[in-house]
Amino acid sequence: WHKMSVTAAREPFRPKRTSYRHFLYGGLASCCAEAATMPLDVIKVRMQVQGQKGTVAYKTFLETLGTVIRSDGVFALWTGTGPALLRQGTYGTLRVGLYARAKEYLGVLDGSTEANPVRKISAGIASGSFSAAVCNPTDLIKVRMQASRMESSGLPRYSGIIENASHIVQKNGFGGLYRGVGATASRAAVVAAAELGSYDEIKAMFRRQGLDDGISLHLKTGALAGLCATAASSPFDVVKSRMMSQPVNEAGRGIRYTSMIDCFRKCLASEGISFMWRGFSANYLNKGPTVVLFFVLYETIQARFDPVLDSCASYY
Repeated sequence: WHKMSVTAAREPFRPKRTSYRHFLYGGLASCCAEAATMPLDVIKVRMQVQGQKGTVAYKTFLETLGTVIRSDGVFALWTGTGPALLRQGTYGTLRVGLYARAKEYLGVLDGSTEANPVRKISAGIASGSFSAAVCNPTDLIKVRMQASRMESSGLPRYSGIIENASHIVQKNGFGGLYRGVGATASRAAVVAAAELGSYDEIKAMFRRQGLDDGISLHLKTGALAGLCATAASSPFDVVKSRMMSQPVNEAGRGIRYTSMIDCFRKCLASEGISFMWRGFSANYLNKGPTVVLFFVLYETIQARFDPVLDSCASYY
């Protein structure tokens, strides 16, 4: 018994990863990835918003990039960075943290390599939709700031987050900050399921095949997860961007679309089914690198911070 107690005393303290770490790591990785890929998001929104008046100003990713720089300057590529970082600091933090908690609740162990696609997808749907609904105002402000630089949007140009938010509240009331929340939550549910769920499942599959859990695996898995997320979310993303960027009447109601379904129906009638993947290349060029960068950062932050926080926990 004495030998056992001495051995136990010398064992390093390895606490279970506490839930707050997933929130912390998710928020840090989300903000860094968003800031690095912001120009791609601006181009994506412009390509998705166009076509509502029967005209298409941008045909390719490079054409859109050149037009934005020539007409508005290179710094226009970072339009909406403030609300984008605010959104990732809230939405990104909640989404990842709640996804980890939802997985645990559904019986999926942290770091498990077992195949559990249904449970992981369910966890993604729950965490993504709830987080997006709560953080809808930051997404709305970001989209409106990006779309306001297009004359066809009918929106005034905003100089910052506060001016944008104040204009929305003054004109449409506090509820105006939740315009498009249905489309946002629906899209986020699909994205989280296709992104977080597929990354977890694909990574587990590769690890079952014997691949080491390193940067090569993270890059490969992140690229595939980004493709899954883009393909699944594109129709919701286009509708969400159009719902949020449309001008409103004096009563605060959208001039072009009354609901997510109405937007989908009208766009389908006027532009055909291809509208659902309008800006797909720009969307993947935005989503792909963002997803890869996010997961690489998340895994790196997790690997670096866990030992530090473990040692702090053992000290106290």
